[in-house]
Amino acid sequence: MRICQPFSRIAGIMLSMLLTALTFGCASGGSGTYSSAPAESSAAAAPGAQAASSDAESAFTGVWQGSTLASCVPFAHFMSRCDAEQVVTITLLQSPDGKFTGRYTCAYGNMDCFHANDTGKVMNATITGKRMNIRVLMPDGTSCIYTGVNVNQTINGGYTCYQGGGLIEEGSWKAHRSY
Repeated sequence: MRICQPFSRIAGIMLSMLLTALTFGCASGGSGTYSSAPAESSAAAAPGAQAASSDAESAFTGVWQGSTLASCVPFAHFMSRCDAEQVVTITLLQSPDGKFTGRYTCAYGNMDCFHANDTGKVMNATITGKRMNIRVLMPDGTSCIYTGVNVNQTINGGYTCYQGGGLIEEGSWKAHRSY
């Protein structure tokens, strides 16, 4: 019997690692489809490309109001935050050089904001077509990434929050551009 116990413990650890990898792989938001469209060319190669890109990016500037809903995936860091809902507003401003800045606010939904982080600073935002990725830095050093696709000034996407390099929360994010 002693020979089986270490084996079952190793098998349990391997199964746990596999389930964690599958959970995070599925939560990455990939659709599993790939585009056959050619990669975008540089602005130098296509003079009108920069203007079109700038127009697409300006469609993201403004105030995005919505909510987040924490997922209840197995092995979540804080299971007590399962289905935690917050009211989130992200304001995006674009500088003349094309870089995004802004601010973040969080308000009570059905639970307090994580670690009472009800404000934050937009550190980076990238726009690729209709997809946006926004990194927000919270006062306690927590960093959250909000991703989504802009369809008719409405975002449906997700978010992941990290602290000390580790994932602490993830879930869905929905927002609309109020102005």
